[in-house]
Amino acid sequence: MNFIKLSTVLESISRHFQIYIWVSTISIFFTSCGGGGVPEYLIEARVEVSTRTPLKEVVLKKDDLNLVKAIVPLKDSSAFLIVSDNQVCRLINYELNPGEDVFIHELSDFSILRNTLGEPSYIIGSGLWGKPSAAVLDINGQLKWKKDYGYDAMGKTAVLDDGDQRFVVLNIKEDLLFLNFGTGDIVRKGLPNRLIASADFSGDGFYEILVGLSETDFAILDGKQQELHKISVSDAYWYEPVVTSSILPFVIVSAGDVLDVYDSKLKHVKKFDAQGAISPMHVVAATFIGPGPDAPFAAVYAGRGGWHRSILYVFSSTGKLVYKEILDGNYQSITSVPQSDGMAFLLGGRNEVLLYSFQ
Repeated sequence: MNFIKLSTVLESISRHFQIYIWVSTISIFFTSCGGGGVPEYLIEARVEVSTRTPLKEVVLKKDDLNLVKAIVPLKDSSAFLIVSDNQVCRLINYELNPGEDVFIHELSDFSILRNTLGEPSYIIGSGLWGKPSAAVLDINGQLKWKKDYGYDAMGKTAVLDDGDQRFVVLNIKEDLLFLNFGTGDIVRKGLPNRLIASADFSGDGFYEILVGLSETDFAILDGKQQELHKISVSDAYWYEPVVTSSILPFVIVSAGDVLDVYDSKLKHVKKFDAQGAISPMHVVAATFIGPGPDAPFAAVYAGRGGWHRSILYVFSSTGKLVYKEILDGNYQSITSVPQSDGMAFLLGGRNEVLLYSFQ
C-alpha cells in the first residue's frame, strides 16, 4: 500500500516536472523571439528629445491596410505608392485615391524594382508566414506570376541582372534559387549566401544583391555572383542591414545604439548615436532627408515578435540627434518628402501613414 502511494506521488511529481519544463521552454522561446513583456522603457509612448518640434499628421488611416512595408515616391513628388502585405494604395497630395486600391496576393518582404528613369515599375515579394511563394506584380498591383516553391524557399526575394537576363532570386535552404523574371520558372541554383536585399548599387541600370556571407560579413554580388564590395563588422552587429531607397542606395547596420551608414560601395560614411536603443532593438528602415550623406537623417528602430514598439530618430546634417520619439505601435517604412524649406518624411505603420514636417 505504501509502495502504491509512493508510486503515485512519484508519477505526480514527474508529470508536474514535465509540465514545468514544457512551460519554461515555451516561455524561453517566446522571450527569445521578442514575445516576452515589453521592456519598461518602451511601455509609454512619448517624445524624449525635441530640439526641433515637428508637425505630425495622420495622412492615411485604413483599418484593412495592415503593416506598411514600403512607401515609394512616384514621378510626381506629391504622389506615393503605399505597399502593405495585402494592398497597394496611391497617396496623392496626402489623400487616398480609393478608386486605385488594389489587393495584392498576401506577400511580404517586398523589393521595388525601378526602371532606367528611377521610377518604380514592379513589386517583387515572397509569401506571408505559412504561405510559401514568390511573385512579381506590376506597379498597380496586377499579378504577373506567383509560384509556390515550398517552405524551404520562404524568405526574402530580390532582383538580379547578369547582363543578359534578369532574375528573381530567393533562398532555398542555404542556396540561392534563380527564377526567370518573366515566368517564375527555375533557371538555376547559385552559391550558398543569405539574401538580404537588391538594388542598383553600381548605378549602371543593373541590379546587384546584398548578401550575408556569415553573421558579420556582408557583400554586394553582381549577376555572376562575383564579389564587388565587402564589409566585416563586429560580433555585436548580428541584425541584418537595411537598404535605403535612394537612387544610389546606402546600407544601414545597427548594434544597439550604434548606427552605421555605408555607401553603395560599402564604404563607411557616417556614424550616429541612437541613444537609448537597447538590444534587441535594431534599425528596420532609414532615409536621408535630402542627398546623403551630408543631409539630415531619419531612422526607425523596432523590437521583435510581440513587442510592437518602435523608436523614431531624426538627426541633423551634422549628426546631432534633434528628435526622438517612442512610438505606440509597429512602424517599418520611411521615405523623405521634398520641401522647399525645412524637412519632411512619411512614416508607415500598421494601418496608417504619418507625415512629419520640421521647419
